[in-house]
Amino acid sequence: MKELLGITLKRECPTRWSARQDAVNAIHEQFDGFLQLLENLYEDGTQTSETQNDAYSLLQNVMNFNFITLLDFWHAVLSKIDRIQKRLQDPSMNFHDAALDLEGLQQRLSSIREDVCITAVNAAKVQCEKLGIRIEGRIKRRKQMPGENAGDAGLAAVEEITRIMKSVIDRLIQEMTTRFGRLKTLDEKFGFLFNISKLFANDTSNDIQQHCAMLADFYKTDIDGTELFVEISDCSMLLKTRPDATNATPSSPLELLSFFISYGNDIFPNLRIALQIMLTISVSVASCERSFSKLKIILTYLRASMGQERLSDLALLSIEKELVETINFDDVIDNFASARSRKVVL
Repeated sequence: MKELLGITLKRECPTRWSARQDAVNAIHEQFDGFLQLLENLYEDGTQTSETQNDAYSLLQNVMNFNFITLLDFWHAVLSKIDRIQKRLQDPSMNFHDAALDLEGLQQRLSSIREDVCITAVNAAKVQCEKLGIRIEGRIKRRKQMPGENAGDAGLAAVEEITRIMKSVIDRLIQEMTTRFGRLKTLDEKFGFLFNISKLFANDTSNDIQQHCAMLADFYKTDIDGTELFVEISDCSMLLKTRPDATNATPSSPLELLSFFISYGNDIFPNLRIALQIMLTISVSVASCERSFSKLKIILTYLRASMGQERLSDLALLSIEKELVETINFDDVIDNFASARSRKVVL
């Protein structure tokens, strides 16, 4: 395959969307050459019977309308997801920009829901006509239950694959809403503090006041919403009176916090506390990846018979390695031995 097509087939990874994009691209870009390679392997008498059978089986699974349609569909969808994923993996990315990018991706998937399905079906029809592949097959009908009067209308091949693609996009949008719900909630609370230019603009005072009230409603013991809005207005006044107002305005929340500290901790207390909470709050949308990484190390083939309870305990010890290293195991063993002592004093 490397000699004839210049590519290798990529392995699908269940946890990384970029691997799925690479796997789809490898076939999408060289689809005709890939089919020709399988035909050559199947017709080559010098190959083993196992190789010929495998090539024939792959050829039958690839040369059908559903596969060709979904190949073009996933190529269009995964390319958009892959761009956002690479952006999210940037160490300089903050949660505000990440929330905006994910929201843009959701809106984009919603807007192309109809077009991407139509484009994939039309491209598959052209490809099937060129290869002589039959599109319409036997329509599968649902078995009619006793007492039912209306029969099952059934769906044609184009209608069925279109229904599948639309349900996939709907599921993607739903999963993004669910999995990144915490990130969106965090952005709704603190996102207005990231846009420094908008924060100190006069025409957005009403919007900023609403954000201040919402943030103070959640952190009632730490922040006063009214005072926070007044402090933002006073800070804007101080920045505008600087000789070089453009260069003097902080460009990031960290620089803004340093500006407040230079005036003293009691000058802008509510704004300082809000920025400190925002800059130190932990944000994670992939908490399960850490557990899976540890399980791969712990649950080896030599420990295949390990029970669930012991596996969970070992995973917890491995994750909390720094805390475990500070424990004196001799004291733990002595305490366990004394608590489990069953000797009866006569």
